[in-house]
Amino acid sequence: MRNKKIAIIGAGIAGLTLAHQLQQRHTVTVFEKARGVGGRMSTRLQEPYLFDHGALFFTARHKKFKAFLAPLLEQGVVAVWQPRAITLEQNKKPYKRPWFEPHYVATPQMNSLCKHLSNGLALEANTQIAPLTQRTEQGWALEDTQGNTLGVFDWVISTAPAPQNLQLLPQTFSDYPALKTIVMTGCYTLMLAFADPLPFSWDVAKVKNSPLQWIIKNNSKPLRDKALQTLVVHSTADWAEAHIDEDIPAMQAVLLKELDAVLGYPCAATATMITTHRWRYADVAVRSPKKFFLDATQQLASCGDGLIGGRVEAAFMSATLLGEELQRHF
Repeated sequence: MRNKKIAIIGAGIAGLTLAHQLQQRHTVTVFEKARGVGGRMSTRLQEPYLFDHGALFFTARHKKFKAFLAPLLEQGVVAVWQPRAITLEQNKKPYKRPWFEPHYVATPQMNSLCKHLSNGLALEANTQIAPLTQRTEQGWALEDTQGNTLGVFDWVISTAPAPQNLQLLPQTFSDYPALKTIVMTGCYTLMLAFADPLPFSWDVAKVKNSPLQWIIKNNSKPLRDKALQTLVVHSTADWAEAHIDEDIPAMQAVLLKELDAVLGYPCAATATMITTHRWRYADVAVRSPKKFFLDATQQLASCGDGLIGGRVEAAFMSATLLGEELQRHF
């Protein structure tokens, strides 16, 4: 098996999982357009506060993902989170929410898992890959959007969301038509910090019949600073999609008003810090029938949670299955 030079685009859980699989026998470089790893497992640092503003938590159902998590749980990179959970609806009495299966978080912040996986990898951050055009006899000559040459690679594998892959990958990619069928949805994340303890006896609230979907006391998670009172609030996908291109400060004002109404508490007036992030591609409304895309002729591939579903486990499984299939083509 000849050593392959492989470029992986994206340093989220899918890209880093795949890089670990392939680096044992091949030369792998991971390119990430952000300044750090994580993707939708990112953590927002706003001193002294930390907000897990992407994935709030994750579950494990497949035996391969459970096996992957086992040593990470022993090392303390991942922990089981057993929050006090309720369901909220405006003008109705809240009730306890069942928490049937183990839910996990990375510690001491959500992007710690991706930071752990990135150890020992060749990683180029702050590097946005320019659209691929045509493969030469030598391979794919990559450039960033600033025009810098990044090298020639045998294979290029993108873990970007499907709408971004439509811009990044050439239309000759064998699964390009299938990429067009994937529909992804957005999410607004509201982040608040408070000087005084919040008067709530719960850690997680699922909200019904509201633009809000989840309200999380982020400081209630394992190994977070319990003295730093923080809330992370996710909108519903439907509401986000209806307002995806609107002004973020205006959307923040709408979400704050709804939060105050749902909680019956003046969060907007008492918070010491408020900020909002818009995720354009947070979940999947219409999935692909495939768990990954692979064009062996052009030596291009794609994987990620957008192909299986918008979950951390889905990103891991898509990358793992692609990695196994790639070994048959090398």
